Amino acid sequence: MVIKRPTKIARSLKKRPAKPSELTVNDVVGALLDLFKELQIDASNLASCVKSVNHKKIAPHRIYSHAAAIGELLAVWHQDPRYLDNSGNPLPVRTRGPGQSFSNLAKAVPTMTAPALLKELERAGAVTIDDKGYVHVRMRSLSVYEDKRLAIQHTLTSLISFIRTLRHNLDSDPSNSDQLFHRVAWNGDFEYGLVPTLKIRIRRQGQTFLEAFDNWMMRQNKIRSTKRKPRGKRVQIFLGVYLAVGDK
Repeated sequence: MVIKRPTKIARSLKKRPAKPSELTVNDVVGALLDLFKELQIDASNLASCVKSVNHKKIAPHRIYSHAAAIGELLAVWHQDPRYLDNSGNPLPVRTRGPGQSFSNLAKAVPTMTAPALLKELERAGAVTIDDKGYVHVRMRSLSVYEDKRLAIQHTLTSLISFIRTLRHNLDSDPSNSDQLFHRVAWNGDFEYGLVPTLKIRIRRQGQTFLEAFDNWMMRQNKIRSTKRKPRGKRVQIFLGVYLAVGDK
């Protein structure tokens, strides 16, 4: 009997980690059920809709959705001096190769390969590729609600993040500095005709607000890496702005 040795390709395929599963509705409902249980709220009817109430803790890579990966790459492309022109605008880059290339730029995103990320960006309209093979970025941030799949993942991630904020604050002293920021501007008698104007103001000011904190966090990472400080505990940060409108 002849025993065949595995080829290099076969060995490399075995080493590749399985593709992480995305966040699901069951994950979100399960997290809500855990919260209700802690608050001693009876949610038995809701529990019957979920496959398993005793769900496992959600792994960090599942919270890091495709929308987050795309957003992080767009942020790096608009901030890294190596990919900016003299006016501070993002440069077009080759798809692959040494130096300024999309394949090198994509290394900033830990969960997706460069080809997969480029495909997602192109499908979402965030980039275009010219006849010479150069990739041009078209936006600083992605409107996830123009893509159904990204919209679903973004919504589920937002819900999980909101639940985590609530649970953290419930478990810590209200006067403790460990409390996470959570504030809401509420108006119970707002003129419906002014909602379009309000949305425009939020879109403009909210975008500036989020980009400012996004830029600050990335600068802090760079400063610490250049100072070669010991790598401490790492966490995921989710900072958002949203508008909800309901009937009075």
